[in-house]
Amino acid sequence: MALCSSYHATLLRSIVAHKSILSSTRRLPNELLAEIFTVVVRDEFYRRSNSGPMSEYPWVLTRVCRRWRAVAVGTHSLWSWVFLDLDVMPGVGGVVSRTKLFCERSGNSPLEIKIEQRREKPKRHDVFNVVLAHAERWQYLSLSLPGESVLAINSDMLGRLDALTTLRIRTAVGTRFEPIDSFTTAPNLTAVCLWTYNVTPPFPLPWKQLTCLSTTLASNKEALSILPQLSHIVELRLVFRDSAVGVLPPNSITLVCLRSLEMRQHGLNHVTSSSLLDCLTCPILEHLMTERTALVDTVLRFIARSGCSRTLNSFYFLLRSMSAEKVLALVHEMPCLSTLQIGDFQDGTASKSSCIVRALHSHWLTVRRNSRTSRLVVRLVDHAGWCLPVYDVGVDADAFSTAKNDGLSIEISAWPKSFTSVVDTKFQ
Repeated sequence: MALCSSYHATLLRSIVAHKSILSSTRRLPNELLAEIFTVVVRDEFYRRSNSGPMSEYPWVLTRVCRRWRAVAVGTHSLWSWVFLDLDVMPGVGGVVSRTKLFCERSGNSPLEIKIEQRREKPKRHDVFNVVLAHAERWQYLSLSLPGESVLAINSDMLGRLDALTTLRIRTAVGTRFEPIDSFTTAPNLTAVCLWTYNVTPPFPLPWKQLTCLSTTLASNKEALSILPQLSHIVELRLVFRDSAVGVLPPNSITLVCLRSLEMRQHGLNHVTSSSLLDCLTCPILEHLMTERTALVDTVLRFIARSGCSRTLNSFYFLLRSMSAEKVLALVHEMPCLSTLQIGDFQDGTASKSSCIVRALHSHWLTVRRNSRTSRLVVRLVDHAGWCLPVYDVGVDADAFSTAKNDGLSIEISAWPKSFTSVVDTKFQ
């Protein structure tokens, strides 16, 4: 019986081990398997940040079986995403060899390169010479570096960047960054994310062909040297480090293609009466975000001047001590809203909150017939941090329930611990 039991257990283990032969994955065509591999590697590339070198993908796909290895090695796009974290990489020789292998296996596919380094190095890493040799195939370039000495490249080394469409550069605070002239001649560069400091505009970039721009600026006045050149901009995100404004010419800049505008004031600086919105006209704007960069009256003037009240469907506003009257004034000027968030709602008491719920519900019933959306989400956040959602304390719960049944969802909550993360999740 002991021998039979042992033989039986061996047979069971053999059955389990060979069940993989019957896996439906084995019946997938090579082309479909390659598509699945591509999705996995692409998501891993964009998701990775502040992590080790790309040792998991696509290398792990080559170690499953002979067929997977053949498909992975033969799919050029799998090797076109090159992620280099210069802080945690092993010996230089291994890094250079592996990067060369990526570039060779990618064939003629456009390259997407991400290079990160947080600790200052005395000289440029040797791996830069490998990626620079394929600069004509760069399609996406993301650099997160501590200083100019790390990326000591010039226009002669880069040449023409004909394939480059997206550029992301982030440097540490206090770092001196020298812009590179080669980016100005990139014919297909349309998306730029420039988070740098100690750089004085105008930057050497092809501003007129950009459709997406995200950058840091010293002040509103500094933005005036860039905005007139953005004739084809669709998405614009500006973060100001200083509230100094200077004299701004009113109604001087029209951005006819702009659909998304986000402006933030770094820190808790006082909001001045003069805002960059006073200079802008955006006739087809769909999303507007202003965080400590404009007063309510400024926003209302901007909407009226631009004539975008029927196109705006998403609005985020942060300003200290927003009253219920101001909230209603903003809502009335944007009848096609589907998402609204007010960053500092001071009337967080139960009685006042119930009043604004009823007022918003009445307004929503009026505009819903002519609105392009059948649902409106409103989030009011109290900066004081002591108020609770009205429906949590049991005050006028029927008003919330009735509004929700009519397609109006209202939330009144305390200020979150990490407000920026909430904004990025909801509105980024």
